[in-house]
Amino acid sequence: MITNKAKELHFSSLVFDTHSDSLGRTVDNEEDLGTNTLNGHMDLPRMKLGNQNAQFFAAFVDSERFKVEEAVNRANQYFDAFDNLCINYPETLVKAKTASDVIRIRKEGKIAGILCVEGGHAIVDSLDVLKMFHSRGVRYMTLTHNMSNNWADGIQDEAGSEAIIDWDKSKIIHEENGWLKYDTKHNGLTEFGKKVIKEMNSIGMIVDISHVARKTFWDVIETTKKPVMASHSSAYSIAKNPRNIDDDQLKAVAKNNGVVCVNYEVTFVSDKCNQETRKIDTWKQSEIKKLESKYKINSELYNEYIKKINIEHNKISLPLLKQPIYTEIVDHIDHMVDVAGIDHVGLGSDFDGSRTPTGMEDCSKIPLITQELINRNYTNDEIKKILGLNVLRVLSDVVGS
Repeated sequence: MITNKAKELHFSSLVFDTHSDSLGRTVDNEEDLGTNTLNGHMDLPRMKLGNQNAQFFAAFVDSERFKVEEAVNRANQYFDAFDNLCINYPETLVKAKTASDVIRIRKEGKIAGILCVEGGHAIVDSLDVLKMFHSRGVRYMTLTHNMSNNWADGIQDEAGSEAIIDWDKSKIIHEENGWLKYDTKHNGLTEFGKKVIKEMNSIGMIVDISHVARKTFWDVIETTKKPVMASHSSAYSIAKNPRNIDDDQLKAVAKNNGVVCVNYEVTFVSDKCNQETRKIDTWKQSEIKKLESKYKINSELYNEYIKKINIEHNKISLPLLKQPIYTEIVDHIDHMVDVAGIDHVGLGSDFDGSRTPTGMEDCSKIPLITQELINRNYTNDEIKKILGLNVLRVLSDVVGS
């Protein structure tokens, strides 16, 4: 139930979401996000329904699917898809590059869209490519995805995969909170990685520390002269997924005058869901490994058993994924505010790259977060900061007005 007070506050506020993978649906499936697709989590009509009026659209170059020489072209496919969306729906979506652009576009009653890149491997170890991305309108880059690249360690290398069976035990340092800690590739940032941070500071591109290894995070904090952002990370103290942000990191981002934006993915939000889902995913991978030792991959018997494994996996995992509810997102906001302060918390849904809690099925449901913040006695000014003003400040500080 959304009260009139919540509606008035929400629809008069800047609502800034810092991470969506929705462009991938256009690039891979040729979906038109300008219409109500009824697919995925986000399209322009549903963004209007939820008053999601400022959005970072991510270009994700999957390093497992695309070779190094293909990475830049893949990123440009995302940039082109976004530009075409703006061209086709100019009364709804306008490309923004600065904080003042966001403010102006919102006053016009339109959605301010900004490009970002998820995974620094996409720059193919070139500062010239980084600058080209900036010229296309990219205003933040997530330094790594899960895995390390040639100049920065990712969290999966440091923490171990969430569902890997045949890990290299020689690289394990110790176990922490049930996760295998790995020896990382670079021990944080390389010297070139530090040059990337400095160049991003110089040209006006926000350094995004979601998914990076802990040591990479601390190297970034030591190197950067500008505020950083965790574009889609929840609180590790609540859900012990390594891709979440721990309390020491929250305090460091606050000291840096940056912002941490809560991720809606159920395994980031609910510790119970995270742990139980991990167990069933590990079971699935183990069963697949057994099949590969008995049958030829893609043989008739192999495919028959794979189908049975998937049925059993879905039977167990789907109910687990539906257990978390949207109010648990606000539990993370509460914790982040307690640790980092009200000026350093925002929203980073990870729409179309996540499995969302019950009640947060798509971006039209965002007003429910405003309602829950009111229910928890946040003031109007505090809610406006969380909804968007904190992110706007970081954008202004790094990119300029």
